[in-house]
Amino acid sequence: MLKEFKNVHVNYEADAIVEINNKEYKIHDCIEGEDILVNLEGKYPSLAKITRSSAHRITNGCPYQHECGGCQFMHMEYRYELEQKRKFLNDLFKGIKNIPPIEVVPSFEPYHYRNKSQMTYKLSKTRKVVCGFYEEYSHRLVTVENCMLQSKASNEVIAKLNEILSKHKIRPYDEKTKEGILKHVFVRYGYQTKELMLIIVTNGEMFPGRNNVIKDLLKLNLNIKTIVQNINSRDTSIVLGDKNRVLYGPGFIYERVGSYKFKISPNSFFQVNSLGMKQLYTLALEKAQIANTDIVLDAYCGVGTISIFASKYAKEVIGVELSKQAIEDAKINAKMNNITNINFICDDATNYMTHAAKNRMRIDVLLMDPPREGSTSQFIEAIRFLQPKKVVYISCNPLTLKRDLAIFRDIDYKISSITGYDNFPRTKHLEVITLLELRK
Repeated sequence: MLKEFKNVHVNYEADAIVEINNKEYKIHDCIEGEDILVNLEGKYPSLAKITRSSAHRITNGCPYQHECGGCQFMHMEYRYELEQKRKFLNDLFKGIKNIPPIEVVPSFEPYHYRNKSQMTYKLSKTRKVVCGFYEEYSHRLVTVENCMLQSKASNEVIAKLNEILSKHKIRPYDEKTKEGILKHVFVRYGYQTKELMLIIVTNGEMFPGRNNVIKDLLKLNLNIKTIVQNINSRDTSIVLGDKNRVLYGPGFIYERVGSYKFKISPNSFFQVNSLGMKQLYTLALEKAQIANTDIVLDAYCGVGTISIFASKYAKEVIGVELSKQAIEDAKINAKMNNITNINFICDDATNYMTHAAKNRMRIDVLLMDPPREGSTSQFIEAIRFLQPKKVVYISCNPLTLKRDLAIFRDIDYKISSITGYDNFPRTKHLEVITLLELRK
């Protein structure tokens, strides 16, 4: 059964909001003002057909979009996507007075920009090893052969790996029976170095046939620098476990961003958009205006990327990160780039800030790039006592950023500017760079 809706209203995530039997539903992959046919059969109503298309609709988007749900904007022109992101940010932060209109800086490349690829395995009906992504709001795996966001090199390696796994009858893990070996494939790719790290995630330490798999892979000359078995026996949605076994190569790869070189290990945090990382950090550091007498604290520093970028402007940089592996890599990265004015510390960012506030530590500029859940009220409260003259807050979640900015206003910081950077094209996500300055 089909029902037509005309001139639909669409939310930020490109869902048309329709009413059926006095209940509202979201219909994915629509554009404001379109006429649509909705299929009323099945568990939830779904898009059946566009009867009047927007001028901003494209037809050469991702063939998996309707099932996968990983990308929200594959069906529209990129410039229209940017306009939706700009409107979203301005609407979200419209209560903040005296800041310039928020603009969104476009990405260099809206396709095949992800340096990190991760997919989940299953056995197809024809008994072949395949992988893909979970359908939105479900555990039904959608087989994907060529993701338009992942690097082309990663897509090629994954396709060849699956052929080899099928050849050697390596069995994927079954969530229902709890049997099988393969859980996920995880690939890291260096766009500038062309180095590939292949991580095969297994359910336990046993990996029968792994030597044959490695031998066949290396014959193909796919520029794989290292192959790692990651062991993850946990029955959770977390892809990587804590234990890695290097099967080939050094267990890490290098990537270059601007003039700097970085070591990347299997579990290290590294911005997924290598091509856009330099521009993101350039925008952030332009806001910071670091002087050569400044002491800079980089909270949530990961493998030290923005710390290293900031080091050439500052007197001293302190990088704080909870992950031991990331801090080890950060120290190696600083040494590898001949940087001597950075001190990397393994600690929880909130804990470090709390102790720094008690000790009245001097911090002139604070750089912070917390995870999606944002920072903590204790972290921001510590800033009240440290009183850095500037805080540059890089956020991948505008909603938690808005929550945190309300606390900053209470500790006498003014919001001077907010800028969006489209680090995740074709998806609803983006980075937001906020400059906060201590009121005189």
